[in-house]
Amino acid sequence: MDFKEVCNYIDKTLIFGIKPNLFRISEILNLLNNPEKKVNFIHIVGTNGKTSVTKITSAILKEHNLKVGYYISPHIYSYTERISINGNDISQIKFTKAFEEILPLINKVNKMNYGGEMTQFEILTAMMFYVAYNEKLDVMIMEAGMGGRWDATNVANAKVVGLTGVSLEHTQILGKTIKEIAKEKAEVIKTKSFVATSSNDLQVLRILKQKIKETNSSLYLINKNFFIKDIKKDDFEGFTVDIHGIYDDYNNIEFPILGDYQKNNLCLAVALSELFLEKKLDNKKLNQSLKNTKIIGRFQIMKREPIFIADASHNPEGIKNLILNISKYFKNNKKIIIFSVLKDKNYKEMIKDILNIADLLILTSSQTNRSLSVDELEEEVKKEIKIKKNKNEKVPEIIYKINDIENSIKYSLNIALKNDIICLTGSITNLEFVKPEYF
Repeated sequence: MDFKEVCNYIDKTLIFGIKPNLFRISEILNLLNNPEKKVNFIHIVGTNGKTSVTKITSAILKEHNLKVGYYISPHIYSYTERISINGNDISQIKFTKAFEEILPLINKVNKMNYGGEMTQFEILTAMMFYVAYNEKLDVMIMEAGMGGRWDATNVANAKVVGLTGVSLEHTQILGKTIKEIAKEKAEVIKTKSFVATSSNDLQVLRILKQKIKETNSSLYLINKNFFIKDIKKDDFEGFTVDIHGIYDDYNNIEFPILGDYQKNNLCLAVALSELFLEKKLDNKKLNQSLKNTKIIGRFQIMKREPIFIADASHNPEGIKNLILNISKYFKNNKKIIIFSVLKDKNYKEMIKDILNIADLLILTSSQTNRSLSVDELEEEVKKEIKIKKNKNEKVPEIIYKINDIENSIKYSLNIALKNDIICLTGSITNLEFVKPEYF
């Protein structure tokens, strides 16, 4: 098989959806002689910020002379983004080889009576464990796909666990309340784990403390055990902060990425790195590790005139954070918002917030089976605009419908003036054309 054929196979497995159990992933790993038992792991769970924390932690530990991998989802451009080896996406050759070697085992598991065929996420997770072992990594940093208890990543016994925060998501599977969802995420905590969280939610902390007690683990809290001591600089180029870590203080830490929420993500990544090493970090290496950190699709500046931002905020909490940052950095600029969303997201809440910020709104679709159609999206937007008009609240000047994201981007760039900002947000994955060189 070549890389394209592998991707086509994995694409087709999306139809098997989400099946909350660990039978299939456990069986295939057993057939692989349990690589997940032969590697050290850091496990990242939470609603938002998981990818950022995963990538930052990876960069810090790599600079501290460890061979590090990470596993994230979803991807923006290619499946190879999901598995990183020492700071680089896995090569197409290695990705293809890993898939070819486990494919006979996938077929074997699919014939077993485990509630259906292996899902896309289970296959990719099995590949991650296989690669982590074969690459002889010192640590693999894993982002949970959804929840925790039944997530395929949860077959590993992680030494360190990070929880970014909890908000309502995937309620049909994880639970209808913050408490229920927090319980699902807390299930990744195993015996004698080191756990750090950037959540301040009292419900979440109560759940965590109970799980910590049950597992004889240790819990470290943001704004208590680790925190931002001082903000030295915070502008359009990024921020510089002093951090109080678990083991030491770190001064003049420069981070070249925008977003207020990234301060907490950085702080949590520092704490997780300390906990894994069980010692203080090197201040110089910490700074060096962050200089070239790139987080695709998280308030990412793609173009400067006009400013074009790609931000994959795909739930209400993410959209709220996006709007706070747009308001902070671009208060007086005209705002053109391009928005697409998946059917299973809480898009009604997202629309309410987007209408508060958009001067001009372009409704579009990523044209997958999971996407809400442009017509359905327009219908929801019109309902919300009617409510806002009755309250004499601000609504966008103009609304456009464009069926695909690529043409939405082209159109926005054609109509934008030099000082306008354009923001592509919502569900933006598998977009080969949303690359810096495109702009």
